[in-house]
Amino acid sequence: MPDISPLSVVHPNAKIGSDCVIGPFCTIGEHVEVGARTCLKSHVVVDGYTTIGEDCVVYPFVSLGIDSQDQKHIKDSVSYTRIGDRNTLREFVSVHSGTEADSATEIGNDCVLLTQAHVGHNCRVGNHVVMSHSVALAGHCVVGDYANIGGLAAVHQFCQIGSVAMVAGMARVVQDVLPYTIAEGFPAHMRVVNKIGLERAGFSEQKIKDIRKAFRILFFRDLRLEEAVAEVREEIGDSDEINVMLDAIASSQRGLARPDSATFELNVG
Repeated sequence: MPDISPLSVVHPNAKIGSDCVIGPFCTIGEHVEVGARTCLKSHVVVDGYTTIGEDCVVYPFVSLGIDSQDQKHIKDSVSYTRIGDRNTLREFVSVHSGTEADSATEIGNDCVLLTQAHVGHNCRVGNHVVMSHSVALAGHCVVGDYANIGGLAAVHQFCQIGSVAMVAGMARVVQDVLPYTIAEGFPAHMRVVNKIGLERAGFSEQKIKDIRKAFRILFFRDLRLEEAVAEVREEIGDSDEINVMLDAIASSQRGLARPDSATFELNVG
């Protein structure tokens, strides 16, 4: 049985999983589903067609599933917010629903969103993602698994941050950050491969060498991007990790946050 504070307002049609804890002054809407053992500490608002997975911890003043802020949002249209398992959402986090009818904003499993982080409409956030204090994702952003976004960073709509990428604090991301790289600056540029992050994610030494070589070929050989991609395929061959990088290039809508010349010495040799 869930433990629901009498000081909270939970719609009778909401589905609250076994052993959930709903602390005081929470408001849970009619179409909300909360998975087993999830804890809403207090003052949490969950509205719309929102699903929260199992074993999550949601801190005070979080709002989930609230209508999209997109000016194209049509009042009373049905869109979704889906949050996976074992996520931690700290104080004042906000996650908005999709804009278009039947669309969704999605967060995967095992993520940590620190205080005041914001996930805008129609974003897709992967698994094991860390969003630090006051990170802001505009609409339709995609964040890959194991990405780490530093405090106060802002990400432009439709940007992609690849898996195991790291974005430095206070960065202004207006173009795509490739998987496995570190980006920083205003606007943000990729600088180097995220070697430490790759090691922590269990990548072998050889795979990290291949990724670093691919990064050098792509950006430090004075080649057109199409030529550089072909050279990566020729010199490194087919591998899952390299394909992830090249697929990210092919699917980019905003263009790439290319390294600037100041990073050349960091990547040679």
